[in-house]
Amino acid sequence: MKAKTISISALFLCMSTTTLLAQSTQDTLKGEKKIDEVKIIGNTKKSSESNIIQVQKKSVEVIERVGAAQLSKQGVGDVATAVTKATGTVKQEGGNTISVRGLLDRYNATTMNGLPIPSDDPENKNIDLSLLKTDIIDYISLEKVFNPRLMGDFGGANINIVSKEYSGKGFITLGMDSGYNLQNSKTDKFLLQDGPNFFGTKVQKIPANALSAYNYKTSWNFKDAFGPSMTMPINTGMNLQAGKSFRIGEQGRLNTFAYVGFNNDFTYREGSEGQFGGQETIYKSFDKVQKYAYKTNTTGLLNLFYKINTNHQLKWITNYIHSTDQEAKIYEGYIRDYAENKGGYVRRADYKVTNTLINQLGGDHKFGEKFSINWIAGYNYLNSQRPDRITNTLVRNDDVEGTYSATRESGLNNRYYDNLDDKEYTGNITFNYNLNEKFKIAAGYQGRFKKRTFFSKQTDFKWDNDVASPIKITDPNNVDAIFNSYNYAKGFFRITSNFGDAGVLQPILYNGDQDINSGFANVDYKLSDKFLIQLGARYDRVRQYIEWQIQFPTYFKGVEIYNIEKNYNKFLPAVNIKYSINDRQNLRLAASRTYTLPQLKEMAPYIYIDVTETTQGNPFLRPSDNNNLDLKWEYFPRSGEVISFTGFGKYIQNPISKTYINSSDPYFSYLNAGDWAYVYGIEAEVRKDLFSFGSGSKLYTFINATYMDSKAELDTEKVNRENEYSVNFDVKEDKLQGATDFVANANLGLNHKWNSGNELDLVASYSYVGSYIYSISTNSIGNIVQKPINMLDFTAKFRFQNNIDFGISLKNLLNPEIRRVQENDINSETYNFKRGQVIGVNVGYKF
Repeated sequence: MKAKTISISALFLCMSTTTLLAQSTQDTLKGEKKIDEVKIIGNTKKSSESNIIQVQKKSVEVIERVGAAQLSKQGVGDVATAVTKATGTVKQEGGNTISVRGLLDRYNATTMNGLPIPSDDPENKNIDLSLLKTDIIDYISLEKVFNPRLMGDFGGANINIVSKEYSGKGFITLGMDSGYNLQNSKTDKFLLQDGPNFFGTKVQKIPANALSAYNYKTSWNFKDAFGPSMTMPINTGMNLQAGKSFRIGEQGRLNTFAYVGFNNDFTYREGSEGQFGGQETIYKSFDKVQKYAYKTNTTGLLNLFYKINTNHQLKWITNYIHSTDQEAKIYEGYIRDYAENKGGYVRRADYKVTNTLINQLGGDHKFGEKFSINWIAGYNYLNSQRPDRITNTLVRNDDVEGTYSATRESGLNNRYYDNLDDKEYTGNITFNYNLNEKFKIAAGYQGRFKKRTFFSKQTDFKWDNDVASPIKITDPNNVDAIFNSYNYAKGFFRITSNFGDAGVLQPILYNGDQDINSGFANVDYKLSDKFLIQLGARYDRVRQYIEWQIQFPTYFKGVEIYNIEKNYNKFLPAVNIKYSINDRQNLRLAASRTYTLPQLKEMAPYIYIDVTETTQGNPFLRPSDNNNLDLKWEYFPRSGEVISFTGFGKYIQNPISKTYINSSDPYFSYLNAGDWAYVYGIEAEVRKDLFSFGSGSKLYTFINATYMDSKAELDTEKVNRENEYSVNFDVKEDKLQGATDFVANANLGLNHKWNSGNELDLVASYSYVGSYIYSISTNSIGNIVQKPINMLDFTAKFRFQNNIDFGISLKNLLNPEIRRVQENDINSETYNFKRGQVIGVNVGYKF
């Protein structure tokens, strides 16, 4: 056998899930065996750390991946936590979105296998990544540098989730887990609203004749979720995974993987919240806030990968997620004009139910050695609703100690319902042609067509001013004593809507379309064995249309409007240059132009009212244009190891910011706050084995850190000229909203293997997120600043030879305050909570 053939065979033999088939003949004259043919059948484990680093090393594009193998060692169970292990990423506290390189949710994109997936929340552009389980993925790719094959609507990163493809012997794994948040022990009862059930499958409907009769079947009162028979709200979970490969014909193979699972989470928090103006102005100040949260996630998935032969493969991926999020919240303290005796008592029960369906069909086809086609098409459907959100505002009575009464004003005691439907068709097709070893061309089309419908209905319960004072109650949780069918029949209170006393409950609604047609092309040219350049461009034709019906008119230059349509043409060039200094070092340069669209929810002049924050959309928003530059050096000491440093910069035109607008009430809105903003910084990453011992055991680390600086123009005249809203910024320049100065992750792990085949992984993970501007100051009220956060987790995972896995996790050991401060004269604290320390165990058995 030739030396070259031997080396190639050795390389493949070192990879995972590979079979070597050799055909030999006997040379009767020499008495020797010769190997006539070698066939290598199999594929590498895409999720392994060594393979992920190898792909990063060879790629002409700048990519960063987090694999399932690494996540399993850290005890990471959801994609949101997984993404924060990558360099420069932050999970926004108080929400479910990710910030990358200081750029918030609207600047990022989320895809699955290259296709966009819908958001579960109309407030956000991207899906809550914690809904997606790491058990169903091979790896997560953070593409911070634009390539024309990616959607043009991103500035921070495209987060691509690659579905798991199983190959090998058949298996079935049963997994169970449990956990307890130590903070839950601070409450005797775990309060939730009446109506929803344990699995989150029960959904309340708007009652018939909602304005003309009291037909409400569920109680206003919070209930104890456990009652006398159960005292501890313990998290539980169970999942079943199965996979098997089937041979079909001589060359065909069908790889199947299925997953079904359920888990829930109980979290109790107590702290403070407030809403403040400038100087010493106080709108709301709740010194005592209690939040009871219960979440569920039910996931079903089926992945089918059919390899017809070595040149053709088809894949079918379907993923269904049913998720619920309940919160029962109690706020006690000061409310301007209503409870200035600090006797305000606000109850909010919020229940969100989301159903997400993701379907994808794709194929990879090779025609000879030079030409190939990759295609994938998808249909996404999402329904998200809030059935029967309850709000009560009570005031402690000064005349009768220990009693409370309902406020008379309309809107402060209400029941709210909303429903969002998203239907989206999307698809990619790419044609690849290899002219020769030096020259490659890729060109294709991408389409995305989204249709959204949204409506909300609210019934307001108003105590009649002509009736004597509302009934006084000693238990503020017993609202049924005030609002009930008896008191309604007596005429003590009326039921109205946002549109007044109309007999029909009219909805507030908005409908939106977003259509994007794109063409793209890339040219890869190998100048030498060390020097590779990729030039590309993308053209996007974008249409956004939105119409609305709300309770107040919307004007543009004095004319009332009910809809708005906008069309954009975006030309997006990109260049990626890779220079291989030697076999272990690369130097990369990338430059590109992308854009950031306003989201449909941000454009609808619809007001969403929370207890301490009210937000209104702005139909006059314009897209941002992002100019990006990256320079990266990377060094690969050994297999599975990398050391890298990256300098990056972004210049953003017409950046979108969230800020207060001029109003009698403190409203947030979304604005193109200035003509420009920039972010620049340095990233560093180290993945290194520190010490090896025994039969494959090792002590290892992976560390990453990002330092950033930013600045944004704040132009009062520009905002007032381009919008019907007005602002008064305090300064002409400030830091970019959401851009933190420093982010770091440090992980120390021990992997120990015994000769018996048993294995142990111990991992300590530390994360730091620096301060950033949560909202921009106007009228001298002061920026609201999110303060730094330190986090520490510890996991231990045992794998036994008898197919049993056992894990222990200690999450959020430092339990820091999640704290926001408004930089006014008295440094008002707008938000202060702790998430709690969580102890968890999990066990799995592979049949």
